[in-house]
Amino acid sequence: MIRIPAQLIQVTFVAVLLAGLIAIGDAMAQDIENQADAEASRSVIEDQLDAFKTRDLERAYSHAAPGIRAMFPSVEQFSSMVERGYGAIFRHESYVFGRNRQEAGDIFHEVIITDDAGKQWQAVSSLQRQEDGSWRITGVKMNPYKGASA
Repeated sequence: MIRIPAQLIQVTFVAVLLAGLIAIGDAMAQDIENQADAEASRSVIEDQLDAFKTRDLERAYSHAAPGIRAMFPSVEQFSSMVERGYGAIFRHESYVFGRNRQEAGDIFHEVIITDDAGKQWQAVSSLQRQEDGSWRITGVKMNPYKGASA
């Protein structure tokens, strides 16, 4: 009879559990299958970034989803929030798109942004299709960029 140490069994169980969770996550988060949706949603982000760059704040605000507009009901409130909390978006020098994915209908785009001080940031924008078929930005999560993403 072969005795398998309890610690090895626990490690194996955890590894199998993690592999299963990763597989579930991969099934839920898929690349954007509809190329038109991928391009349309990316275009929204590009236009908003370009609008901030040229200080066309009305245009930048036009890409915010209704939930964001409810929290920031004026262009001034919205642009002030972006400038204070997302300075790299408000004052960027350049940007490149990274990965994208679709989850439960929402689209997520990774954008690597270089701010006006030369620091890089990873921004992940979430977008949702509206009743009229357009895409609007529902949120952005930003972190300092740490190099190639996994």
